[in-house]
Amino acid sequence: MSVLKDIADALATSLAAETFSSVNVQPLVERKNWPTYDIDAMADPVIAITPSAAEAVRVSRDSFQYDYGINVFLGRHAPTEADADAMLDMAEELLDMIRQHSWGGVEWPAGVTSPMTVEIDMNPDDALAERNVWRAVITATYRVHR
Repeated sequence: MSVLKDIADALATSLAAETFSSVNVQPLVERKNWPTYDIDAMADPVIAITPSAAEAVRVSRDSFQYDYGINVFLGRHAPTEADADAMLDMAEELLDMIRQHSWGGVEWPAGVTSPMTVEIDMNPDDALAERNVWRAVITATYRVHR
């Protein structure tokens, strides 16, 4: 059983149950290995959760520290400045939800609590700026000792 996959699944389930106050349309939340969205699919906000990395470091003779990385893609077609501003608000709200890790009713893998780090890259490489597609990638790192 993959702890990395289980963390991604739990985060996707947790976020899908949340209500976002920064937007008037609740986003589609999916756990994907290879998210692909075209501009039409992003008329409303989309959130895609993908497992991204795992690192194991020995901390004692018989114990390891595992850092599991999860990417959270947030995107939307934002043809106006107001739409782009709303996505900035939503990105910060999403970042805070992940950081606070206050989920109810979702079972997370044993030993997984709030992330050690949460960072965001907004509009990475501006590849879709000419089509007014706003996007961000949040990377959350969860630490587990075993």
